[in-house]
Amino acid sequence: MVNGFFQCNGATERNDELVEISTKKYLLIFGYGTDADGNGYTFRKYYDHKPTRKELREDIDALVNAQTDSRILTGFVWNGKPVYLSTENQSNFKTAYDIARDTDGANLPIRFKLGEDADGAPIYHTFTKFEPLQDFILKASNFVNDTLNEGWREKDGVDYTALGV
Repeated sequence: MVNGFFQCNGATERNDELVEISTKKYLLIFGYGTDADGNGYTFRKYYDHKPTRKELREDIDALVNAQTDSRILTGFVWNGKPVYLSTENQSNFKTAYDIARDTDGANLPIRFKLGEDADGAPIYHTFTKFEPLQDFILKASNFVNDTLNEGWREKDGVDYTALGV
């Protein structure tokens, strides 16, 4: 995991805390999340010194950014199909949509590899009409936007005063 963070299961609520374990060892505990089974967890990281507010912010931001990027890449499902939303794919999907919109669908049908199934087999979808392509683009765009906002809320939600720095 990013910067030595690890997930600690069993949490029931958000916890932002910097624990002094010894004169030279500290434990950062922050955030709150739930896994697919509904079990609560926090993130933790050990330091061999008392970290500064700037260091904690950089470490937490890096972790949340990595999680956000990962969720954008592999967390979107459209019509039951997992979609790999790399920046390149987002651009390709948006370009196809723009062309279809601007030319009354002259570029349709268009086939995209959306992603892969659990066994690594490619999942394709052919858009033959504008409306399903529009639905796909709007839902993908909303997913990216919602995921970014969740990441920003997580970073903004850290109580640095509770961390004592």
